[in-house]
Amino acid sequence: MWVRIREVSFPVERTDAVIEHVRDTVVARSDGEGFRGYRLLVDRPNGAALEVSYWASEHEARADGTSGQTAPESGNPVGVPGGAVVRTNYYELGIDAG
Repeated sequence: MWVRIREVSFPVERTDAVIEHVRDTVVARSDGEGFRGYRLLVDRPNGAALEVSYWASEHEARADGTSGQTAPESGNPVGVPGGAVVRTNYYELGIDAG
């Protein structure tokens, strides 16, 4: 399994709008055969979040979830003015304990 982690930033006062946009748009767009799960870790006081998505393969983790194209490194996935991707990393899941 592969994990894509995107660090995003946004205006602090737009935190609830970001959560709503990610839930209603980003997660729904990610649904597909290789999609295995999604988490959004939110740092409200600092206007930051980590989008953590789980995928069956590295190729699917690097795809944008809709067309198989490479996921954007920049742009506005959080759906609010001033929101941006700070960085994106991809990891092979070594241990899954819980």
